[in-house]
Amino acid sequence: MTELSGRPCHPLLLPLLPVVKMLGATLGRDYEIVLHDVSGEEPVTVAMEHGDVTGRDMETPITDFGLKLMERERRGELDYLANYASEADDGRTLRSSVALVRDERGCLVGLLCLNYDTTRAVVIRDMAEFLTTLTPPVSAGGEIERFVGLRGDRLGDLLAEARRLRGKPLRFLSREERIDLVRWLDGKGFFRLKEAIPRLVKETGKSRYTLYGDIRFIRGEAPSVEGS
Repeated sequence: MTELSGRPCHPLLLPLLPVVKMLGATLGRDYEIVLHDVSGEEPVTVAMEHGDVTGRDMETPITDFGLKLMERERRGELDYLANYASEADDGRTLRSSVALVRDERGCLVGLLCLNYDTTRAVVIRDMAEFLTTLTPPVSAGGEIERFVGLRGDRLGDLLAEARRLRGKPLRFLSREERIDLVRWLDGKGFFRLKEAIPRLVKETGKSRYTLYGDIRFIRGEAPSVEGS
């Protein structure tokens, strides 16, 4: 055994002392890091960072869970337990992990414990869930509102989306596909926009006469007419 600030410490645990400090600095104040020497008759805490997570200090006894783990694993084969639920004395939920340090004979000599206070993470999770939960606008029939900037090209955006959905230039649509396109554009409010028909003439290669006929047809005002 090695004396460390008046505390006995197993030699195998000495390299872990700077590890405890490093973990404390890296993980932050929501993580408590504790190193227990369990090689003697009584377990001893030999290093601790951020003990305020659980309200403990170097003199606080090991937990009942730790004692049971010691007894069960004195000569066991378990290497670690990760991310199991635990609880602070004031009811805060913790996420805990423990690494079991063994000597060359497989005997348990130390426990390196991490206890994470999930309080702030739960607040962030709940806030993120609230801020990312979306409800379709019932009054708009579930239609997604899209915002176009002052220089936005709404006609161009709709035609680009139409090309993407159909997988080809719009001038290569069949008659049935063109009717479906006109119906889709009408549902998007395309024909209420200025210069809609000239843009669609250019995009589809069809005449104004044909396109106006398609619009009347999908609105139930006239039969469909094929034209150039």
